[in-house]
Amino acid sequence: MITSKNIGIIAAVLLLAVVITACTTTGTTPGQTTTGANNPSVNTPPAGTATGTSSKVLLTDEPYANNAYLISGDTLDDTAKNAMSGFSMSKTQNSDGTTTIALSSTNPEYQNQSYTLQPGQKLYFIEMSGGDDSNNQEGALSDDKAVIVDADGYVAS
Repeated sequence: MITSKNIGIIAAVLLLAVVITACTTTGTTPGQTTTGANNPSVNTPPAGTATGTSSKVLLTDEPYANNAYLISGDTLDDTAKNAMSGFSMSKTQNSDGTTTIALSSTNPEYQNQSYTLQPGQKLYFIEMSGGDDSNNQEGALSDDKAVIVDADGYVAS
């Protein structure tokens, strides 16, 4: 015979089963809040993937950090000039305080690039394979790119 006492026990057991299932699925204990850092079920992008403020990566932690050359400064050092072989660069100071840097390749097959930097940001040119450039010509079209880095050293794009 089902009594109101039995219904209460059945309801309590079902509620407990739901809580246990939910905790097992999210990896939490009752009352614990979940964040991306503490919840293994949250999809975290791999290192080196910039997705706004949720996944900041320092330029120095990127696998290409040793091949990054500052090109947004007032002058280019010799290593940056060498890395930029096959490219020309122009800078424009905009009235809103930003700086636009345009990169053009001497190779007509290469897609020109343009970057707009906010105050405090820096632009680094990444040359993964310097040996492919000769006679001021860009040899490989897929190994060169630029990245914007914020004032704290984090990759912004």
